[in-house]
Amino acid sequence: MRSYDWLAKRGIAWEQAAARVTGILQKRNFQEGTAVKAGQSLYTIDPVPFQSALERAEADAAGAEARLAQARRNAARLKPLFAANAVSQKEYDDAASAEQIAEADLKSARARVTDAKLNIEYTRVESPIAGVTGRSQVSEGTLVSGPAVLLTTVSQTDPVYVYFGVSEAEHLKLRSESQAGRMVLPKGGQFTVEVKLADGSSYPLKGRLGFSDIRISTLTGTTDTRAEL
Repeated sequence: MRSYDWLAKRGIAWEQAAARVTGILQKRNFQEGTAVKAGQSLYTIDPVPFQSALERAEADAAGAEARLAQARRNAARLKPLFAANAVSQKEYDDAASAEQIAEADLKSARARVTDAKLNIEYTRVESPIAGVTGRSQVSEGTLVSGPAVLLTTVSQTDPVYVYFGVSEAEHLKLRSESQAGRMVLPKGGQFTVEVKLADGSSYPLKGRLGFSDIRISTLTGTTDTRAEL
């Protein structure tokens, strides 16, 4: 099969590591420039304030549960009395409303417990992807204000993406060569890609064409194409 040379540029996917909560950076858990796994802890934010918030939220939830239990007992006690016309409609309605309000308060309290638990989990700043870490942008003892502060970056090196453009003329030439029977194109456009490095040598691993846009840029006259190695 005939090969074609296209100008390409390498692309490495990378992700920013940022905290989801505001707090004091307690510890850096990685060495700069080393490989990390997805989900590996990169930083630890002081969890003590968030643990205290969780304890307060759990106490509020316990109080809400007690108030709901009391409201249910009152409503249950008044129900047969109301049926026997021993209490007024207003007294029974007030008891039923109190039960509903207590149920809503308990749901709200439990939601705050869930939020507090999440915040504790967020004090462990994890790597979003597997890759190689960059330079740490913050030092231990720094106050980080949530996602607005970049902590470090993680660059994905496997796979590596290679971006290149294929001109409209080359597309038409490939089509005419295929229609004339002088070239057999791979099924589904799964071209094998070999990358030449800056010194003229070939990258030791071959890749596959992963994406080719159907649109042609009006600026470059080419389609955006990406190979994965």
